[in-house]
Amino acid sequence: MPLTQAPIVEWPPELRHLLDGASIAANAEGRRYCRLDVDVDDETLLLIHEFEARVRHRQVRLRPHSETECVVGEMNPVIGLGAPADPTRHIGRIRISFHDIQGDDCIDRPSRG
Repeated sequence: MPLTQAPIVEWPPELRHLLDGASIAANAEGRRYCRLDVDVDDETLLLIHEFEARVRHRQVRLRPHSETECVVGEMNPVIGLGAPADPTRHIGRIRISFHDIQGDDCIDRPSRG
């Protein structure tokens, strides 16, 4: 990690429910990624887009299964997938994905710059 790299950004607690059921896989080259498709309401969609804009080209810390286990990865642009499964509660279905997933010790370190 370069010394000038921006600090890791924690996945927001108000969006943590979106990570339920997230799984990490590896591609043919062994690079790890995470991808999940979720239905969202208008408020959640706004929060996702605001977060995505803030973390562009920065690492995001995810806690997909517990408060004590962490991974970091870069968030890809959110993709709209169309109509939600339950249109009475949601406005659309989106794909949230991350690339270059790596293990993390869940410790924030001061940035050096």
